[in-house]
Amino acid sequence: MELPYSSCYCEENIYKALEILHSHWTGAGDCSLYSVFISSPTRAIPLFCQRSSPRENGLVIWDYHVVLLKVVKDKTYVLDFDTTIQADNEQLNVRDGLRRVEFLQFGEYAELTFRPSLSLPKNLQRSFRMIAAQDYLSSFASDRSHMLAPAESTGQVYVKAPPPWPQICGANAAAAGVRMNIDCFIDVKLDSSKLNRQQVLESHGMRFGEVLTQEQFFGSLSPAKCIDLRSCLMRLDIERGTLSYANI
Repeated sequence: MELPYSSCYCEENIYKALEILHSHWTGAGDCSLYSVFISSPTRAIPLFCQRSSPRENGLVIWDYHVVLLKVVKDKTYVLDFDTTIQADNEQLNVRDGLRRVEFLQFGEYAELTFRPSLSLPKNLQRSFRMIAAQDYLSSFASDRSHMLAPAESTGQVYVKAPPPWPQICGANAAAAGVRMNIDCFIDVKLDSSKLNRQQVLESHGMRFGEVLTQEQFFGSLSPAKCIDLRSCLMRLDIERGTLSYANI
């Protein structure tokens, strides 16, 4: 399938994909869609098999990355616009703001992309923020200011050209007058000021999902638990200032 794509705007690519796919699968009781932000407290995460890498193994150290999960009964699939784990990869080039991309089996994708057998230093250990599709569509907002860098002649310039579509602002974010909240999705460890801001945004109906360690994330998507994924997420208790994980 061909979906809207803009290089280095993974959070918007996934948003646009969810706009299309969520409306297509609305009402399908056996299918759930999620946006997943992958990051770390230091905003440094190693991912393999990434198209932008010059290395043979496709290693990139991203500050964050965003993928889409589709859970159908006891099977999980992932959509990553930037992975090289695709058939006919030479046909995936961008065309008129589109990229041809397919869902992959989560098990294969996870093994090749995260290489879970590797022992990572603490500063590179990944966390996963899972947000239900409808929550992401209604809560996410970006004015793209995080992609601006100082420039002598113009004051600021985009480090990567922005997407051709208008800036994204979900309904709940727009109702609260919020044009930028991407940090609330990227951050996996909140200090007091960030926590206070998130609480204010949540009081306006915005939802930012739940944060899982890599072990918890993989465990929640194992075949035996996929059917209960939504209830697993609901069992995660968030206390103000501390993430408390249920035993899933």
